[in-house]
Amino acid sequence: MSSKHSVTTVGKLIQKCLKQAYFLPQKPSSYSKGYRFLNERKYRTYDCPPSSLNFDRLLYPFRHLPAAGNEIPIIMECKPPEYLQQHWRRWLPAFPPPVIKSLDEGLQDDIPVVTVAPFEAIPEEKQSVHPDILYKLQLKSSLLEIGVPCPRHMDLNSVSFPCTVKADLTQGGRGNWLVKDESELSATLRQIRGVCQWKDEIVFQEYIPGVKEVPSFQFNLHKSGELFWVGTTIGGFTSSGLTCISSSVDWNKQQEYRDLVHEEFTIPVKNYLHKHGYFGLVTFEVLITDHGKYLIDINPRISGDTTHLLLAPYIASELGLKHSTVFLKNKHYNMSAEKLIEKADQNNEKGESIIVVLSTFDADRGCESYMSIFARSPEEVQHLYHQINN
Repeated sequence: MSSKHSVTTVGKLIQKCLKQAYFLPQKPSSYSKGYRFLNERKYRTYDCPPSSLNFDRLLYPFRHLPAAGNEIPIIMECKPPEYLQQHWRRWLPAFPPPVIKSLDEGLQDDIPVVTVAPFEAIPEEKQSVHPDILYKLQLKSSLLEIGVPCPRHMDLNSVSFPCTVKADLTQGGRGNWLVKDESELSATLRQIRGVCQWKDEIVFQEYIPGVKEVPSFQFNLHKSGELFWVGTTIGGFTSSGLTCISSSVDWNKQQEYRDLVHEEFTIPVKNYLHKHGYFGLVTFEVLITDHGKYLIDINPRISGDTTHLLLAPYIASELGLKHSTVFLKNKHYNMSAEKLIEKADQNNEKGESIIVVLSTFDADRGCESYMSIFARSPEEVQHLYHQINN
């Protein structure tokens, strides 16, 4: 693949506001004992049961690196293996390899750290956005302050069924439930309060029927209030409709999706975040039905879709592959991480489609991965996904 296309990297977006910075792609946990970034007393997040330490240290942060660029150093606990970095260099030549430093090196000076969440273990003044601000803006209960159409929030004593139950700050698809009656609600609350000992707020939202799709819209917010549009993905969800397992891009429809929410959602979301002092990447999700549109989530942070959205225009321009999907938390049984990379490379050498392994590590059985697949049609994307898994 050539490298003539001018690309946007995470580092370039960060540099729009911060001339010097580090990017920390790891996330905090409130349940993962032994993890360096444990939020036990403050900024608690519902990630019960917790992910494995390998997920927190390897799989989750690595996926942010292929489009990170070299403008802003990355600080993290572990470096990706050379065979994974070589895979990125080979198939994404326009994206310079990231500069990776140790956590201790990045946390000992006065250079700010761009994070994906507020961290209890990092001094407040070291985080690029004050953690108190970031925490408030990431809460589900703050959605109503934006002043756009949202699902109705209910009090526990006046819940109508079915409804969605959400811990106020969640992670990785945990902390969200669809409950259909009083019995299911009681069982859900026992799980949240009793088993997981969640003492923070719980949000009860009305259930919106007739969902057509749930796009995620992403932009970068400058300190001045200027907006740089990144793109739109369409979520693929589990049967419950509450956990995203993939996100797809149709590059032919990007302008259509941007226009769909610009006045009603994008501008109010931008103004709300700017008023509260936030700057950086933002993702917000809108539930679209036949009878209306509703804001259901806002994530002021670099998201799991960011890398895919930065790769998509480059691959669409270079190879004409305008349909793509990022597949999350894949399990490849009886296949090592190196073998997965080998299979992706073999596919890419044909020149008809591109599989980019964003992150991978060897697990107890086989390996796990995040990967982006780019092809000429949605059907071909799905075919390639099933092919590499078999």
